[in-house]
This record gives sequence, structure tokens and C-alpha cells, in this order.
Amino acid sequence: MINSLIFGLVTLAFGIIPKIVKPKKINSWYGYRTPLSMKNQEIWDEGNRYSTNQYIIAGIILLIIGRIGYAFLGTKGYLVPLIGFLPVLYFTIFTVDKHLKKTFDSNGMRINSSSAKLNRKSAEQ
Repeated sequence: MINSLIFGLVTLAFGIIPKIVKPKKINSWYGYRTPLSMKNQEIWDEGNRYSTNQYIIAGIILLIIGRIGYAFLGTKGYLVPLIGFLPVLYFTIFTVDKHLKKTFDSNGMRINSSSAKLNRKSAEQ
């Protein structure tokens, strides 16, 4: 049964470990690393904060999928989370980058809600 839970446990660890040992500075080996998240320290911090929550959710989903796979396929139950691992991982990365793009502009500056509303009003006129 442990084989069908490995992918969920690893993904869960991707979320829990950085919550405990936060990646403080932008680096190329530890933390949520995409070109957008490494643009500046504020984006890096937000990306790592948000991604840990997403990885925990993804890990729980993969654990559930693994358990269901084991219930239906027995020793071949690891195939279900194996197949689901990449789509869940890509979806997690997609949601984190989408969050960062909504939170920061193309220059890496945080978008506050009042300036975003003003920009929309001036664009409408």
C-alpha cells in the first residue's frame, strides 16, 4: 500500500518542509522557483508562502487518489497517483503563477486593490 501513497507523501513534504524551514533568500535550489517567483524578494516570499499551501492540498489529493487506486487495483494501485502526479503538479504551478500575476505587475511591484481599480476606471473612460 505504501507504493500507492509515495507520490502524495512526497508532494505533501514539498508543502510542509518549506513551511517549517522557509527559504529566506532567492536561490536556485530550494523553494518555489520559477522565473516569475525569482524576480524579486517580495514575489519570492509570496510565491513560497502560497505554493506551500498548494502543495499540501495537492499532496492530500494524491494521497486520496493513491488510497482509491490501492482499493481498486491492489498492488498496482501506485499507477493511479503515478498518472495523476504530473497533472496535479502542473496545476499547482499554474495556480501559484496565476496568483502571483494577479498580485504583482510586470515590473514586480505589488498591485494594491485601490490602484488596480483606478487603472480600470481610467481605462474605461
